[in-house]
Amino acid sequence: MSRALPLRAVLASAAVLTAIAPIALPAPALAVSPSPAAAVAGRHAGPDVIDTRAADVYPEGVAWDPTRRAFLVGSALKGTLSVIRLDGTVKELAPSIGMVSTLGIRVDAARNRILVAYSDFWIRQRLDVGDQPPTSGVAVFALDTGKLQRRIDVALGHDRTFANDLTFDPRGNIYVTDSVSETLQRIDLAGRVTPVVTDPRFAAQVVGLNGIVWHPDGYLLAVRYDDGRMFRIDPKAPAGRKVAEVDLAEPLVGTDGLGLRPDGSLVVVTNSIGEAVGAPGGVDGVKVVGSRDGWRSAGIRSRVEPWPVGGPTTVAVTPYGDYVLSGEVGTVLVGQTSDRIVLRRLPGSGPRHHGQSATGRSTSGTSTSSKGNLR
Repeated sequence: MSRALPLRAVLASAAVLTAIAPIALPAPALAVSPSPAAAVAGRHAGPDVIDTRAADVYPEGVAWDPTRRAFLVGSALKGTLSVIRLDGTVKELAPSIGMVSTLGIRVDAARNRILVAYSDFWIRQRLDVGDQPPTSGVAVFALDTGKLQRRIDVALGHDRTFANDLTFDPRGNIYVTDSVSETLQRIDLAGRVTPVVTDPRFAAQVVGLNGIVWHPDGYLLAVRYDDGRMFRIDPKAPAGRKVAEVDLAEPLVGTDGLGLRPDGSLVVVTNSIGEAVGAPGGVDGVKVVGSRDGWRSAGIRSRVEPWPVGGPTTVAVTPYGDYVLSGEVGTVLVGQTSDRIVLRRLPGSGPRHHGQSATGRSTSGTSTSSKGNLR
């Protein structure tokens, strides 16, 4: 059960939020409670629900780690990185990287990298951060050890910055959404930051461009949180032709995280968390969206609304199905506390649904589906 507590006190209680330098800062041990559902689930089928406990984590982002066969989550409160196993056990992998939230996460197994978007956007609105400048960037961790390898600044001296989600292409280039900026940025393997495109349709006051995925056909799909518009972004297209708005059957308002399935469909997680901070929100739900024309238009294939657990933020596409994260981020934003973390499998997304082996390798090519209400 949540108990009321001023958010300033909650944030101040995290001793790790005292420096921005990428130094391993001390952090209290996580309080862990394995999920009963996970304990009785078949070993190779994966549990339907992982309902666990971990103090002061409040994860907003999640990714599947095929090397550990476990989930990696960040921390909106403490800027840490943790592992959640299928049996519900939680263990910190990397300590806080400073007075920031660790948000979107991707695993680049081929390059032994964990890629994490971080920002102090929410924290500086609730807490005195002293002389720390507005901060956003990408942290790169070694996948095998969890050791922080580098931090790449994407704020670039701007007064407002909010690195929120990220993805990467086959060459290892990272693409980062900044939810208050009209510019989508790219980071190459050398750490150089360059703009992919600047488009006024991306600009927002609170939360605009958010979830983003790389499509194997060579483009990006990204969705605005506040008005639910989706964009198809081609980094190689000529200037003026890089961005096209996808014709949607309905706007995907409140979209937070995205997950691209091997069959080419897109899992879209929406929530109403933004309403607590003045951003138009949607409903707590999950939609599966598909396209027949290379994502020039798209329609809803299926939906679960409301989602059984409040405040879902994103999804991890795994060999065991699509797991939606609810990490109580909305709870901390309204000044309360909770240690609950839930990963719940999307109905119908079991192991054989994706044609993946237990190692996470796809056993079928990517294709668009003709099922459901596609346009």
